Amino acid sequence: MMRFNKENTMRQITVAGSQGDLAVIEAGQGEGLPVLFLHADSGRASQWAGMLEPIGRDRKVYALDSRGSGESSPAADGDYSYAGRAQDIIDVAAALNLKRFFIVAHSGSGAAALDYAARYAERVAGLFLLDPATDPRALPSDVRAGMLEALKGPTSLGVQQGFYATIAGNNPQVRSRVLQDCAVVDPAARLGFALAFADWNPEPALDAWKGPVFLLVSSANDNPNALYALRPQLPHAVVADTGHWMQLDQPDRVAQEILSFIASVR
Repeated sequence: MMRFNKENTMRQITVAGSQGDLAVIEAGQGEGLPVLFLHADSGRASQWAGMLEPIGRDRKVYALDSRGSGESSPAADGDYSYAGRAQDIIDVAAALNLKRFFIVAHSGSGAAALDYAARYAERVAGLFLLDPATDPRALPSDVRAGMLEALKGPTSLGVQQGFYATIAGNNPQVRSRVLQDCAVVDPAARLGFALAFADWNPEPALDAWKGPVFLLVSSANDNPNALYALRPQLPHAVVADTGHWMQLDQPDRVAQEILSFIASVR
């Protein structure tokens, strides 16, 4: 739910994307470089609402509903690849006249952010990746195939909600919210996001981005498949006692880390 106040009003706007309308929550004020927030696969922009006030005290902040998610239209061409979702970033940046900005991306949207940054490095001031997807190449092929097959059928929502319930942490309110947000995602998007993840090789995009980056990772994803295991030079911190939606479980910690990262970029 969006909150409103006199100093930092949140409002939803609509951007005409290449493949359909894109919903964006806009807030903040000031001259600092703007920040674009990207939600997890089968999430929605409002999962970032708690970050917009503290981060937007001295800059404009935007949270995007990815194609097929939240209030955004499904992709007209059915493309839910990371390159396709990077096109959403291109469209939003053009519509909002974002010349240079930070990207804060959660989970699988980190791959879309990396894709965008690799192609438009001059526009990206820095990347903050919140519990980014781990390297899917470590998954056994039969596990990967089974996951995709389960998401193709009529029970795909239940399958995804069942998985999300296992990674959402111990807060029942967070778990309920995440599962509700998952339910409004277009079924084609649900499958498309999973297909994109299953085929992802993170190394080219990690190598292409030379700018500032920081990874804030839950202890559950602190494992040999983490992106910083592939590239040990990546700065990161690990947070205990949280589920995958850290911005909902530990909003103060996440806001502090984002602000520290922004302040570190010159």
